[in-house]
Amino acid sequence: MNIKPAEDSRRTGFLGMGGRSDGGGFGGGVAVGGGKVFVASGYRTVTAIDQASGAVIWTTPVDVPIHGAPTVSGGRVFVVDVENQIQAFDTTTGAQDWSYRGIPEPARLLRASSPAVIGDTVIAPFSSGEVMALRASTGQSLWQQVLSRTSRTSALSEIRDIAGRPVISRGVVYAVSHSGVLSAMDIRSGQPKWAPLPIAGVNAPLPVGDVVYVVSKEGELTVINRDSGQIYWTRNLNEGRVRQEGGMFGFFDRTVRPVWSGPLMASNRLVLTNSDGELVAFDPKTGAQTASIRMGGPVYIAPAAYNGALYVLTDKGDLVSIR
Repeated sequence: MNIKPAEDSRRTGFLGMGGRSDGGGFGGGVAVGGGKVFVASGYRTVTAIDQASGAVIWTTPVDVPIHGAPTVSGGRVFVVDVENQIQAFDTTTGAQDWSYRGIPEPARLLRASSPAVIGDTVIAPFSSGEVMALRASTGQSLWQQVLSRTSRTSALSEIRDIAGRPVISRGVVYAVSHSGVLSAMDIRSGQPKWAPLPIAGVNAPLPVGDVVYVVSKEGELTVINRDSGQIYWTRNLNEGRVRQEGGMFGFFDRTVRPVWSGPLMASNRLVLTNSDGELVAFDPKTGAQTASIRMGGPVYIAPAAYNGALYVLTDKGDLVSIR
């Protein structure tokens, strides 16, 4: 099904290193709930589709593109747009129930996050580094934390984006920012459970049992005590994978390190993918690599598990199922 509008009078160009492009929208995602498939789109629409027939139930236009997947809970579908506005729509009619706008932040990553919901609380991640807790039914603000370091070491550290989805577990919200803050916040008050850790990441943390796993943007897997914030160990996932590319006669070459996505816990193994096209399994207790499979192309999206199988989407558009 093609959800691209037939004629988008509000289409804008994207300015990148190569100049202006009029290719239209990009990004977005899907969520399933109540017999419907909800689609958020870079073409500035939110759409509900019947899960059984594929028929469009409703389509609601929005003012700016949405690059992250929607979240469905309690009769509402929640999305965060590129201008740091979270919106809630009625799953039956598509009417907007409420919206809340965070601090505008033009510097952001091209990967996007999604809200997390539990009960009547929705957690919204913004590219400003804000983590906002709001009443899911009304949009009322409950608390706010900013995951941003006070010192800047490079131009990239100015990007405060929370690109990995916040995770709610045992009454605690775990979130990590690109600028280098990993925090565990009480779901009711927003107060940090322990001192924030200087870890920069773009993937969602993974709380399992008594620990939290997180992968940094440098490719380090860290295991943390979820009660105290104590770091048990850190493993460099790029050991033996760093290479030099480009240049001529050894000059002007560049160092290339794989970009990792995940982790996911499956069959008592930590599973991650990387931009070198690998799906790699690690021992969750020691961090030792236990298996590796080539995917046939770069992978920039974390694997998913369903009904005893792992699913991996490559950058070439191939969906790979592994049992």
